[in-house]
Amino acid sequence: MRIRRELSDRLSRLSPGPQLPAREVIPIVLEAETDGDQPPVLVHTGDQQVVATVGHESNAVGDVAHDGAELHHAVLAVLRPAILVGDLPPGIRLIEEEVAAHLGVSRGPVREALGILRDEGLVTIAARRGAVVVGLTPQDIDELYDLRIVLECHAIRRATANVRDADIEYLRGLDAGMVARARIETVASPDVAFHRHLILLARQERLRSAWERIAGIVGGLLSVTDGQRPDLVLHSHLIDALASGDGDTASAILHVHIRNAHRIMRGVLSSRSESGAR
Repeated sequence: MRIRRELSDRLSRLSPGPQLPAREVIPIVLEAETDGDQPPVLVHTGDQQVVATVGHESNAVGDVAHDGAELHHAVLAVLRPAILVGDLPPGIRLIEEEVAAHLGVSRGPVREALGILRDEGLVTIAARRGAVVVGLTPQDIDELYDLRIVLECHAIRRATANVRDADIEYLRGLDAGMVARARIETVASPDVAFHRHLILLARQERLRSAWERIAGIVGGLLSVTDGQRPDLVLHSHLIDALASGDGDTASAILHVHIRNAHRIMRGVLSSRSESGAR
């Protein structure tokens, strides 16, 4: 009972759990698989922008099924950031029934989300104990941002040789949507889509595969940092450099962009640590 009470108490302090319907349409932009060298085909549906096919790993933030949102991604959108910032600290057990009740979903999506978190190294799952939070250390966080810089700055240099007008239009559309929404809701899903497209433009499969392995955690970090400083959710200068074919400038801008997010995340972790010490 004590374990359940502790989990329930911590869940109640998180952002209010969404009461999710069986099918929920999320107005975001996702990456599409391309046909050969063809850019993604955008399909405009009212105020929403979607693309024809999801072409990335199952642990990426914001996957949308043909008939709406997969509920385990909504569960991940709550649990992953809470683990990353320590609201669900290392050692705490994540009991399926408690998490499901808090989020208003069945145990199935919770179980699937916990499996993804296990694959990302954020929880362990053992017989008779269930899921236990492992979390990330500040050093782990630092290493993830260093890895993003290595992968994404390399990708954008290569992307300048492959980018076309349709790609630039797509990226500008994502950026405009993020800026417009930044002060009223999370922008992590289109932000992940933006950075994923830069990776895709490099046209290197092993690079894409390496980035996809951390895509879920990247999305969790973005959901924290984008909300802290919505004024920094800007990519216009980066897009301009990419459009001009200046790979070095684009890489330098992206480097600063990622380091800004890293600095914000460090500040969040520091403030949480100080609050916990009181």
